[in-house]
Amino acid sequence: MKKRLIAFGQEFALEGITLAAIVLLFWTFMKKGILNDRDLIQPILWHLMILIGIGVMILAFCKRLTYKGLVSVILLAGLVMRIGFVLYKPSYTAYHDLGEITTVGYYGHASYVLKIFETGALPLENKGQYYHPPLFHILAACAMKVTGKVLHITDEVYLFESAKIISCTAACFTLLTARKILKELNLGRTAAVIALSVCAFLPVHYMLGGWVNNDALVTFFMTWIILYTIRWFKNPSYGNIIFLALGFGFGIFTKISCALFAAFTGMFMLVKLIRAIKDNTWKPLILQFVVFACISMPIGLYYPIRNYLLFGQGLNFVLQPGDNVYCGDHGFAERFLLFPVSRLLSPVYLNPFEEYNLNFYLIKSAVVGEFEYHHVEEWPAAVLIVCNLILVVQAVFSAVAVCVQGWKEKTVGKSIRAQFLFLGLPGLWLWIYLNHLILNIRLPYGCTMDFRYIVPTAMLGAIYLGIYMEKCLEQPTVFRRIFAGIGIAAILFLTAAGMYMFSNMFKF
Repeated sequence: MKKRLIAFGQEFALEGITLAAIVLLFWTFMKKGILNDRDLIQPILWHLMILIGIGVMILAFCKRLTYKGLVSVILLAGLVMRIGFVLYKPSYTAYHDLGEITTVGYYGHASYVLKIFETGALPLENKGQYYHPPLFHILAACAMKVTGKVLHITDEVYLFESAKIISCTAACFTLLTARKILKELNLGRTAAVIALSVCAFLPVHYMLGGWVNNDALVTFFMTWIILYTIRWFKNPSYGNIIFLALGFGFGIFTKISCALFAAFTGMFMLVKLIRAIKDNTWKPLILQFVVFACISMPIGLYYPIRNYLLFGQGLNFVLQPGDNVYCGDHGFAERFLLFPVSRLLSPVYLNPFEEYNLNFYLIKSAVVGEFEYHHVEEWPAAVLIVCNLILVVQAVFSAVAVCVQGWKEKTVGKSIRAQFLFLGLPGLWLWIYLNHLILNIRLPYGCTMDFRYIVPTAMLGAIYLGIYMEKCLEQPTVFRRIFAGIGIAAILFLTAAGMYMFSNMFKF
């Protein structure tokens, strides 16, 4: 038992430190009345990023920058950007489905959280955002309760800002979990650095941390499911199956879309079962599946069943957006096959009320969201969009190249790593994208196209980009040198532009 506790502590030590830092910073800033003070926090955040950058360059110039040191710096910078952005961004700016911060006449995420905070019970209706499962809203209400008790704050509107602790923590935990996935896949050092850089500095992760809704939390659980699917397939222990079950249970209790990952995990469970039947070792595996079902199903299915019984709400119900963002009057080719390059930077920001092309929307919303940010200049947003387009194209090409090579060499069944890299993860990437496409066919609305619904695909693409770029550097040809050069430049410019943009917003 002692060894297990030590192992558990080591496994989640960084998460514990991160959570403690986030809570301490939020409480300190709230107590001093400087939370959301952009004039104070923005310069601190920007100068911290400059100092980190200078430190990296000095270490690299002195040849003292080790692989572990570089990974640590990437993690630190990614966490600092997430936390710093959330500390100065008010919850009521650049939000999704928040509504007014009141329970009177509104049914957005703010009202949902406040309803639980004030009554200690779930809403007895499913209007607006109340149709969502409530885990995020329960945790946000708990964060408000604890913060109110500790800091003696009674103003609910100000206290509501502490709900950002949950989203910010989830966004940080997603990065830490992505790092563990890269370790489990045994990526080379160059591949791991490239993939981790994308996971750390793609701006959607900054934005996720600042939204008081369930997007950041469900993204974390989706990433958690990928990690523990890999770990369980490598080592089908009760510990791994329990963590996997908790990921599914709490993920679906956050947002129903997390159930999409059941196909990914189920495929590997089926493979494991077939092999166990052949070896006549299937009985222990069946017991694990029973444990998995007993944990995940009651947690995940409680709220959908409750709402079905109370309101007749379908298990896959999605609230229909307003007609002002309807884009179904455009043809299939316009929406899903063509790519309007001429409009890539004209205008720079997205307009959910006029846009209709899915891939175009995904590229831009991953780095600038659905909002218009008012800067002195628009150039950082333009740089982010161009760099993201380059990286997405390169990631798709890399995935195809890596998988084709793997199948040619017939290495798919030779190792667990190969089964995930050449079959499982590409299948999951395609599965998520196709389901998002189907959702947009069923619900042809501008806001439905947002990248925030499929954030884990960024990590999947980054993995293949890293693997192929490592090959480019180790086995260079003219094409590979150009490919790697463009990719590295795109990542560096995306990192710098993202840091500049999201640490220098003057207003929203």
